[in-house]
Amino acid sequence: MSEQEIVVEDFIGAVSNSFGTAQKGIGLVEGMQSAMMISEAEVTIKTGMRMNNKGQLALEPVSSASSVQPDALSTLTIRYVAARGEGTDLNTPRTSREDILREVSSREDLTRLQGILGKLDMNADYAKELDLWTVKVTDDRSRVVRVLTIEDK
Repeated sequence: MSEQEIVVEDFIGAVSNSFGTAQKGIGLVEGMQSAMMISEAEVTIKTGMRMNNKGQLALEPVSSASSVQPDALSTLTIRYVAARGEGTDLNTPRTSREDILREVSSREDLTRLQGILGKLDMNADYAKELDLWTVKVTDDRSRVVRVLTIEDK
């Protein structure tokens, strides 16, 4: 195998690692999972292909200066599509609404605000697409005091 050849499985693994690294480099909203950012990606290359001496399918780089006929090239397309792991129910949060509200109401900043503003109302909504809880905290005059985003763990 020449130094420039790469086994197809190794190439696919390298592309996968590149997508993972790119996904981690994306700036995320606090609590959002990086796995949900890139929903699909595709890489297409034109390359020479042959079996190496170990019986593995290998990719051979081809330059425009070579005399290879375009018909002799193979097209390799790698497509990644994000999917949730098996057994995960998208519609059901792991944490109950009551537990989220209990957690939020015990926060020190909200306890202090309640001492200043009086009774606070809290409304928690689950965003299943993002796997996040959003809690809106309002005072007795319906003014928004806090909006919190909490990852469902």
